Parts: sequence; C-alpha cells; structure tokens
Amino acid sequence: MSFLRRNSVLLVTGLLLLVSGSLLVANARGPRRVDPLGSVLLEVLAPLDRALGAMRGTISRVWSSYVDLVGAREEAAWLRKRLREIDQRRESTTDLERENARLQALLDLRDRIPGQGVAARVTSAETKGLFHSATLGKGSRDGILPGMAVISTDGVVGQVFQASPSAARVLLLEDPSSGIDAIDVRTRARGIVEGGPGDGCRLKYVKRGDEIHVGDELVTSGLDGTFPRGVPLGTITAIVPGERGLFQSAEVRPAVDFSKVEEVLAVATAPTDLPPETTRSRPAPGADGPPASAPTGGTAPAAATTLPPGPPPAPAARPAADPSVAAPAPAGSR
Repeated sequence: MSFLRRNSVLLVTGLLLLVSGSLLVANARGPRRVDPLGSVLLEVLAPLDRALGAMRGTISRVWSSYVDLVGAREEAAWLRKRLREIDQRRESTTDLERENARLQALLDLRDRIPGQGVAARVTSAETKGLFHSATLGKGSRDGILPGMAVISTDGVVGQVFQASPSAARVLLLEDPSSGIDAIDVRTRARGIVEGGPGDGCRLKYVKRGDEIHVGDELVTSGLDGTFPRGVPLGTITAIVPGERGLFQSAEVRPAVDFSKVEEVLAVATAPTDLPPETTRSRPAPGADGPPASAPTGGTAPAAATTLPPGPPPAPAARPAADPSVAAPAPAGSR
C-alpha cells in the first residue's frame, strides 16, 4: 500500500496515457471516431454554446445598431447644417431680389422725374425727438447739394439741408420745421403740409371754402420750385375741428415710413445756385391768417422745406395788401 501511495501520481498519469494511446490507436484503425468523453462533453456544453451564440448575435446587432445610430446622428447633423446654409442662401437671395426691385423702382422713378437725380442709400435716420432727419451715404462730391428735394418710390422724404463731400443730411417731411406746398388730388385744394409735434404731419392754410375729406390723397404741387409735381405726400386722416378764420387744417399720414426707407433719390429741379437755406415766414402770433408771404384772400402760398440750423425767423404781421391783388409767393421760401 505504501508503494501505491508513494507512486499514485505516476500510476494515474500512466493510466491516462495508456487510455489515450488506446483511443488514438482505435480511431486510427476504425472508420468512426471512438470518443465517449466527447459525446458527454458535447451534451453538457451544447446549451452553453447556444447561449453564447445567441449572446454573440445580440451583441453584434446592438453594436451594428449603435454604429448605425452614430452614423445617423452625424448624417442628421450634416443635413441640419446644409439646411441652415440653404436657408441663409435663400434669405440672402430674397434680400438681394428685394433690394434689386427697390433699386430698379428707384431708377424708373429717376427716369420719370424731371431734373438731375442722384440715388443714395440712407445710412441712419432720427425719427424720434424734436429734430427729425436722415443721413445719406453720398454728398456734394456725388452731386447732392443743400436745397435738393429727396424722394423715394413711396413719396416725399424731405429736403437736403447740409452736405459734405461724402455725406448729406436730410430734413424729413415730418419735422416740425418742414413745409411743402401740396394739392388735394380729388378736389385740387391747395395747402401746405408741415411736420407735426409728434408723428405725422398736418395740412394747413387750406381755404375755408375748399373741400377736403378724410381719405383724400395729397401730392406736391410743383409750385415751390423744389419738389417735382405729383409726388405723393400723404393721406388726410382727420379734419381739425373747431377752427375759425380763413383757413382750415387736417391731420395727414405721410406716404413714406421714414424709419424703414433705405434708398432715396435726391432731385435738383430748382437752379443749383439757390442759397442752401430758405425760410418761409410764419403768421404772427395770435393772428388768424396765412403766413406773411401769402396773399390775403388768394390761393395758399407755395412753400419749400425750412432748412435748419439757426433760429426761426421773426414773426411777421399780416401784410395790409389789397385782397383783390394776388402777390406772387417766392419759390423756395417758408
């Protein structure tokens, strides 16, 4: 027993080698393999192999889905970027088309307006406060001089009152010191459109007997020597009630939105040697009548835009002229 105990490892090893050798010899001689242990192991490991196969398939599908998802996300991000670029190009193209349409309309307007016209872009506009003005991107070097009328495709914008070689400032129609001779398209009644204390304008010095109504359109008369005839000024929105005297007034909505105008046309319809600043006399305080330059009992005077800077002219009393004689109104005066 002591021998077996001491040499048990060698005996077991030799036994296993003998069995293995017998199996090898048997498999080499016979047409079929003799592997009883293999059958047992196959039966035991078959469920585990099926489970591992299913797990490998699941892992493969999950990985493929993950790769596809990452690719889909990258593709979606690229498509979103392309969509933004297309939208930006479309907006840019739309803006260019709109600008081209505005410039083409401005060129058509220049062809229709008599006199020399210079197209310019509005670089800034001050439409709030006491002084309403706009700045143009062109100046005297391009032919824009003080006293020139400034219009857009919608109507009258104002009048140039200051110019440098590369820029010019425009007194807007809605400025309180502005005034333009106007005519009612429907009734041919004449008056003067002035800027109001707030937004909007007012039609003044319309003879009491002339007919004006809400909704009537006003255009330039062309008699002030500054603005071409027939350029839209605005629309009457209300008749001022309770006024007495020879004249009546009305509230006017300008034809131009001064905060949105982008391109304008500076037109020189009057001689270029006119002084850069002209004024129109105002009625004396408390006097119920037309300005000093207007004939009493006659037609309302032609007036051009008052051009700042400088203090307003001294009030002038109503002239004691014969009402039957109509004195001519000086062009370009307020």
